[in-house]
Amino acid sequence: MKTSTSYVRLAGLVLLGSALMACSAQNFDLPQEQRAFGQIVTYNNKVDVLFMMDNSSSMLQYQNKFAQQVPAMIDKLDALKLDYHIGITTSDMRSGGTGGDLIGSPNFVTPRTPDLKTVLSNRVKVGQTGSDLERGLESIQSVLSSSNLNGAHKDFFREDALLVLIFLTNEDDYSTGSTASYVNFLNKLKPMYKNNQPSWIANFIGVVSIDADCRTTADFKEAGLRYMDLVRASGGRNESICKTSLDQAVNNIRARIVEVMTDFPLDRKPVLETLTVFVNGVKLAQDDKNGWSYFAEGNFIRFNGTAVPSADAEILIDFKPAEAM
Repeated sequence: MKTSTSYVRLAGLVLLGSALMACSAQNFDLPQEQRAFGQIVTYNNKVDVLFMMDNSSSMLQYQNKFAQQVPAMIDKLDALKLDYHIGITTSDMRSGGTGGDLIGSPNFVTPRTPDLKTVLSNRVKVGQTGSDLERGLESIQSVLSSSNLNGAHKDFFREDALLVLIFLTNEDDYSTGSTASYVNFLNKLKPMYKNNQPSWIANFIGVVSIDADCRTTADFKEAGLRYMDLVRASGGRNESICKTSLDQAVNNIRARIVEVMTDFPLDRKPVLETLTVFVNGVKLAQDDKNGWSYFAEGNFIRFNGTAVPSADAEILIDFKPAEAM
């Protein structure tokens, strides 16, 4: 019976590896079905995060709440040793507006940016003097346009990085294009990874339902339906902007980013009861909260909660392939 062992080192959330390969016949003589096989799976710790901050009237309170979450967010990204670029743009696409451009100097931050937490906390507070005709999707497309990626923004965007979009707004989008056109633009810019995992995800913090007790202003309510179309297309998260604190919203989005980056595809279907997962020599429990989970659709392992491996962890996944039974 064949067994499968995948043995990899997670370098900055890069499951990069030395697979355990079968020994040659001159070392031992086993029937073919008893020989182990291995797989090499490469993951990427690079993530480019683009925030679209609504800078229309009534948004300052939400920008301030979000800024309060920046230090904890950076701490958690650094603990996982992500190689991140973080840029900020706005919804103001008027002539002379800040939409469509990366604001600040330098125009994005990295783990090496001096006084990073303070810089980013201040930068997300983009003010509320922008246009009240919010065009967030158009702004994102402009930031990522070929002219900008070959010009002012060329160092921000990396072809081999996961692209994460985060929209913070209390209204819907009024960009000129259809939501399908923006999804198509992003799919072309960032095709699926070879393991059929998404290479871009959109996340929305805003008014998620007109039925909920969450308003754009005291006498007006508008859900971000067009933004949520992008979230749905990419498997991201929708979070309410009306919570007293945005800590849970930020944590949920961060967790989704980590899921996408650390999902571990298997190259063969396993016999479920034979699946074992070790991190740094310690066997992990199969636990949807703080362990690992197996997803038959997609045939991958997901690490959850406190079980998400650190950057220098050694991961061992062993199983018997179902086709060998």
